[in-house]
Amino acid sequence: MSDPVSYLRGAFIAYEPGGYPNGDKRVIPFRFNPEILTRAFQVEQGKSGSGTEGAAKGSGKGEQGADAASGNVKQTLTVQVRFDFDDRLQSAESLPAELGILPEVSALEGLLFPAESPQDRSSDGKEPVKARKQRPTVLFVWGKKRVLPVRITGMNVNETRHNRDLNPIRAEVDVQLEVLTDADAKDNKAVQDALSFTASKRSEMARQFLDTTAAQGTNILPL
Repeated sequence: MSDPVSYLRGAFIAYEPGGYPNGDKRVIPFRFNPEILTRAFQVEQGKSGSGTEGAAKGSGKGEQGADAASGNVKQTLTVQVRFDFDDRLQSAESLPAELGILPEVSALEGLLFPAESPQDRSSDGKEPVKARKQRPTVLFVWGKKRVLPVRITGMNVNETRHNRDLNPIRAEVDVQLEVLTDADAKDNKAVQDALSFTASKRSEMARQFLDTTAAQGTNILPL
């Protein structure tokens, strides 16, 4: 019998504040890769040197054209993560069966919240209010050439089957993501490295395609 076809699985990798690259991290691999990955791009309007917005076009002030160098490219993604107790990962088979897939769903939901320190876990909740903590740096890993630093902006959890303890045993989670930009990378090495890696791979893939089509230009336009 031939070996089953192996394939890469997408994943979320979350580094705790200050934990990149060798510190604490959380890895949430996809059991089922999404059939559809929706990506949207928007070029944000740049500002003039004066910082004034809303000036008339062509006045040299206010908003610049969409092709202005100062206009950032904003990318958003929507991905569906599916969990099924009957197809649980082998690495999670040691979890109590009565919990269903609640541990997996809870781990994914946990990416929305600030990181918890060991001191927090042992706290009785009576300490004075502390400064708001940082959320983990989340990387969306999709294949060998796309590693995107993202901010999770929304999450819809659809639990479609439950066990007798009302713990989910099948669920679909729609996750809305916003790709971080150079502005977010200023003090975050994980974001810097992910953006740099993905940009270099994007250029490499585009160059491979353009190199194969350059000679076809004379067959398209008389230029």
